Amino acid sequence: MKEKYWKNNLGQESGVAAWETIYCSLVLILVAFFAMLASYSKTETKKIEHFIQRRITLEDPDISSALAVKSLKKYFREAGMSKTASVENVKGGFKATFESRALFSSGLAVTNKEAYPLLDKMIEVTQKISLKIRVEGHTDNVPINTTKFPSNWELSTARAVNVMRYFLEKGGLPTEMLSAVGVAQYHPIESNDTPEGRQKNRRVVFYFEISN
Repeated sequence: MKEKYWKNNLGQESGVAAWETIYCSLVLILVAFFAMLASYSKTETKKIEHFIQRRITLEDPDISSALAVKSLKKYFREAGMSKTASVENVKGGFKATFESRALFSSGLAVTNKEAYPLLDKMIEVTQKISLKIRVEGHTDNVPINTTKFPSNWELSTARAVNVMRYFLEKGGLPTEMLSAVGVAQYHPIESNDTPEGRQKNRRVVFYFEISN
């Protein structure tokens, strides 16, 4: 009697066959398993990419520099900065050069907000591979004499320091990896006798050196 009662109640109250319940449970378990597997796969892929990047940096610094240079050239091209910025390989790493107008207003050392995406790109490149950075500020030979900047020494140094400060505060880069230098008008790359030459000499140079 009891057996008949339980069979009737199971059939009437649940309305679901036992095999259907088992099937649904199995499907849910499989969905959870594959979701976990996909998550694990993404995590492992990131770890592998990071490992490969670190191996490239440690075993072949030249490849690291080449990849960074290629990335920056692409960025400059897409940002329409081909005439105001350049990047090239140098011994032990590479350097990026910017005309001062790409970062600062004339006679000022406060970094323009429009230059933040550019600096963020530099930080991104630096964070991918271990690099030491030296920032150099350069001016033309036209004298400056203001309360804040008695000479081009102060102006060029303040510009280099402000860029370095941005790298520290925004990028969180280690202080021991950064240095700033102001050299005023004493390392020209063009003649200061023409407006075009003076414009080229007003520049900020980033030297990236592979850190061992």
